[in-house]
Formats: sequence, C-alpha cells, structure tokens
Amino acid sequence: MPELKQIAELLTRGNSFYLLSHMLPDGDSIGSLLALGEALKRLGKKVRMVIPGEVPRRYRFLKGSEEIAGELSFDGRSTVVVLDCSDLGRLGELGPQVEKAPVLINIDHHVSNRYFGTVNLVDSSAGAAGEIVFRLLAEMGLEPTPSMATALYVALATDTGSFKYDNTTSNTHRIAADLVERGCRPGLISRRLFDLRTLPSFILLKEVLPTLELYSRRRIAILTVSRDLLERCGAVEEDMGGLVNYSVNIEGVEIGVLFYTGEREEIKVGIRSRRLDISGLAEKFGGGGHAKAAGCRIPGAYPPAKAAVLKEAHALLREATGPEEKGF
Repeated sequence: MPELKQIAELLTRGNSFYLLSHMLPDGDSIGSLLALGEALKRLGKKVRMVIPGEVPRRYRFLKGSEEIAGELSFDGRSTVVVLDCSDLGRLGELGPQVEKAPVLINIDHHVSNRYFGTVNLVDSSAGAAGEIVFRLLAEMGLEPTPSMATALYVALATDTGSFKYDNTTSNTHRIAADLVERGCRPGLISRRLFDLRTLPSFILLKEVLPTLELYSRRRIAILTVSRDLLERCGAVEEDMGGLVNYSVNIEGVEIGVLFYTGEREEIKVGIRSRRLDISGLAEKFGGGGHAKAAGCRIPGAYPPAKAAVLKEAHALLREATGPEEKGF
C-alpha cells in the first residue's frame, strides 16, 4: 500500500507526535498505541499517548501503559496519529482538538472507517490494527522489542477473539509467530486477557443472564445491564467486557445484543453475530465496527432504543433468511 510507505516517511522525518485511540479502549487500541509509541521513542521522538478515559485494568501489565494520559492539550503543531478508530467521534472530547492538526494520520482496519485523516492507512482485511502497525514498523526498518511484541500480540489476540474469529487469517498467525520469536509469552498473555476475571464480573454475569430475552423465533437474543445492576454487583463498566458474547453464543441465535442503560439520556449497544454482517445495523445509529462485532450509542430512553434496534435486527434477519421470517 503506498500509504504505508508515506506514513513510514512521515514518522521517520517528524519529531513530535500525539498518538490517540478511541474511548472504551480494547486490547487492539492499547496494544497498537504502546507498540508504535515505544518505536517512536526509540527513534528519539517526542511522543504523547492519549485516550479518552483510563487504561482498562486488564491491560495495565503492558510496559508503558502508565504513560497513557486521559486528557489532551494539543499544541497545534505536532503530527497526530489516530489508531484503531473508525471516526473522530470515537475520540470523544479529544476529536475536535486534533481534527485540524497539520498532519493527521489515520491507521485503522474497520470497514466503517470514515477516512478522516490527511493520510489514511485503512486495511479492512487486517485482523487488527496491530497487524498494520507491525507492517509499518517493518517498513520503517524497526524490529519489535519484547515489550513491543507483547503489545502487538495483545492487539491481535483480543481483536481476533484469541484467534478464533473469522477475521483471523494465515497472515495473522504468521505475525503472531514472529512476535513469539521476538519475546512475547502467549501463555501469560492469554491468562491475563481471557482467563482472569474479577469477582464482581462473575457476580454481574450471574445477574445479567436472567435478563435474557429472545425474539424472532429465538434468532435474536438480548441482554441488558443497568447502572444500578453494576453498582449492586460492585462492578464497573470494564467488567461488562465479553458479556455480549453470551447472547450470540446461544445455539440458533443469529444476532446478539447487549444494552447498557447506565448513561443518562444515552443507551450503549453492543452487537454480535456469527454469520451476518451487522456493521450496517450499527451504522444506522451512528455507530460502526466490524462485520461480526459492532456497536453504537443511541440518545434517549431505553424502550424506544430497544425497539429501534430490534426493528433493524429483524429487517436484517429477514433480508438474510427470506420473506418467511415474519414478526418478532
């Protein structure tokens, strides 16, 4: 991709960089941020890494995670690199500060990317933004250190669901093998990311499963979490990670949805599917994501938000399965 070479040259020539990623960060956003940040610092660049909010607890074992700030005071001159972010709106309050940066580099793999950068490196065939960062480092002639390899392995492992989602390719495995050879420890990473959970997250799971609702001949499954429920379980938003998968893992379910009603006048929605492309469903509500994993935020109250999502989910099912699919 010509943009790969162009961005490699921009990063090599520049001196000062702000690296940003999206709100509610995941392993791909944090891992990509840390790997590229360390690479630039090793070249003697001035680097500031920022996300809107805190680094989730499960990623704080990564080297450099304590250096990621939650607020931004942009100097108006530095090059800005936005990683794993489909649009500037996902940067929250950081977006308006950097949208007029002299150089805005957009590195992403979401099919819903809005191409908001002055230079855009978007590859929807990549399993994770970390794959693109890996190629970028190679283009710059940089070999990942063990800590960079660990960060990139976290990026790949989380966005591919521990290498079991459909976005996992032979190239994903080749990169993962290279990262292992460079010093990352898959066993340790897997335990920290996928095995260890807080006690409140287990209590939350026990309380959320009874909210299960099935629609459209049990092909749509819905789970609901409220702020009150979180507080009763002693949980935080981070503890909701992975809950939406319980809805779509039910045999026969085509579309799984998790509603979070904790924010005032806004409903957060996570959507999953094993077979259907639900990215367009999320886009109808201003969201986006991957073909099988997407999300959105809907202003207003829960009942109308739920009804609207159900209507679109039902329409998607009908389009995929034919006119015989009627009613809820």
